Amino acid sequence: MPRDSLRAALLVCAALAAALLAGCGGDRRTHPGAAVAPAASLAPQHPLTKVYGTDASPADVAAAAIQQPTAGGLRSEINPLSEHDFDRPIARYRRYAIAQARAMQQPVAALTAALQRSDRDAAERAWGDAYDRYLLLGAAYGALGDLDVAIDGTPGHLAGGVADPDFTGLHRIEHDLYTGVPTQQIVPFARRLSADVDKLPHALAKIEITPLDYATRAHEIMEDAQRDMISDRAAPWSGAGVRATADGLTATETVIDTLRPVLNGRGDALPPVDTWMLAFRGVLSEVRRAHGGTWPRLSALSHAERQRVDGTLGALLEALSAVPGTLETALPPAVPTIASQTQESHG
Repeated sequence: MPRDSLRAALLVCAALAAALLAGCGGDRRTHPGAAVAPAASLAPQHPLTKVYGTDASPADVAAAAIQQPTAGGLRSEINPLSEHDFDRPIARYRRYAIAQARAMQQPVAALTAALQRSDRDAAERAWGDAYDRYLLLGAAYGALGDLDVAIDGTPGHLAGGVADPDFTGLHRIEHDLYTGVPTQQIVPFARRLSADVDKLPHALAKIEITPLDYATRAHEIMEDAQRDMISDRAAPWSGAGVRATADGLTATETVIDTLRPVLNGRGDALPPVDTWMLAFRGVLSEVRRAHGGTWPRLSALSHAERQRVDGTLGALLEALSAVPGTLETALPPAVPTIASQTQESHG
């Protein structure tokens, strides 16, 4: 049992023991000479109303310590966190994301300049650098609403597909660059991307990131990578799926690092996450080395490389799935008793 849970259980047991003493009083037959005070005088003067390290009630902490059954299975023995425990991790992440957004402005400017001078190779390199920076935002890019669509939207939901005038941003430029559209025709989309990227720092400073969102985000980033990046769905024209997946891993590592002070000592979720993040980083690095130190297109991966990437990513996702439950801010509801159900039906 974790130290916090054991301490909480001992505190609750001590309170219950005090309450029992208060209820039964002394025994004249065992201690004939002892004065028997009224039961009320033996009651605790300061009843237990707070357990250190959690906002949960003593009763809920005791239920967690004995893993009382809940509607979702056995109740976790880990005490719920306060929402304020997320203040520092989210603030640290926000600073990181704003720095990434500002850093994105430089490759977007380089992209625009390369297009203006019709240097397609330089434009492709700058596009890759700009895409990296956006993916490194990780925990925020899905929370930016219309700005996210403008910067990173795909044509799948648009009536006109890739020719739709509302298809803009990184992937419109990707499509045009890698399908041979004249560079001068791409310049207006690069300028619009530049204007949208300039809005990012302010937007990131203002968006709301709730503890629940942040607790689940590390897992969701790698889910996005598995569904969209490593499947070649998100960036099909450039084939940047392996590179984009590596960016997702970096963003996940950043989120986990901000949460590390909170996760330490809370169950056993963190060690497997660290193990599989390191393993996946190693696999991606080996793939890059095998392809001359550059990120290969997904189509260039050998069957063995693809199996290793998919298998290690799957193991990492399994490890990350334990993180949200370790960071709960509320206990799940208890299994309703027959008595409570009867009372509710008669109420």
